[in-house]
Amino acid sequence: MTGAELITIAGAATVLAVTPGPETILTVRLSALRRKAGLIYSLGSATGMTVWMIAALTGISALLTTFPSALLVLKVVGGLYLCLLGVLAARQALRIRTELRGTPPRGQVSEIVAATDDLGELETAGIGAEVDAGSPTDAIADSGSKKSWGQLRSVISYRRGLFSSLSNPKAGLFFLAVMPTLVPSSAAGVDYLLLITVVIGLMLAYQILLAFIAGMAAAALQRRSTDFYIEAVSAAVLVVMGIAVIAIPM
Repeated sequence: MTGAELITIAGAATVLAVTPGPETILTVRLSALRRKAGLIYSLGSATGMTVWMIAALTGISALLTTFPSALLVLKVVGGLYLCLLGVLAARQALRIRTELRGTPPRGQVSEIVAATDDLGELETAGIGAEVDAGSPTDAIADSGSKKSWGQLRSVISYRRGLFSSLSNPKAGLFFLAVMPTLVPSSAAGVDYLLLITVVIGLMLAYQILLAFIAGMAAAALQRRSTDFYIEAVSAAVLVVMGIAVIAIPM
């Protein structure tokens, strides 16, 4: 593979990465609420992109010709998943609005912890806990509980990134329809490894940059009302994107 061919593919991948889409919205949303969640989401998304690339480079793209209905299924599943994420964001926006309107009882602190519903998606719930100097055993148990919640949040963020990437029709079309036309027939195993490294590296770098920018912006504002607007806007955009993915012909 020549340098010019690699640059062409890298340029196409960069255009795909910077084009606003579900990954952009979700990276910004999660990073604004918790930077680590956005970074882990980016890793999940990169994993999904890697799966798409392997599928393209191993010839699985031929399935689109043999089974054209597969693309339709991908469109519907991807669109419904975006709508689901939009609904979850709307529910969180309502929770935050209720929290902003209410006054927590004296002697309590409100903590936002991650929780999962039956679908295993990331939601949040306000939990009040009495401020009390507990025993060392209680402190250890509380520390372990927080660690467990942190691990659960990480798993959910990663899984969300993976699934949103695998169910993204835009990514599917690029890797299964466009990518094979850009890769020369003379490409060998080393070329494939180089392609995966460059393309996934570019996309991951862009998402990490978004995560840091969104995280820094949210830290500078440090207002709970900002979280409400982020969730509300994300909900509207994700639902519109989901409907568009299903309705617009590809």
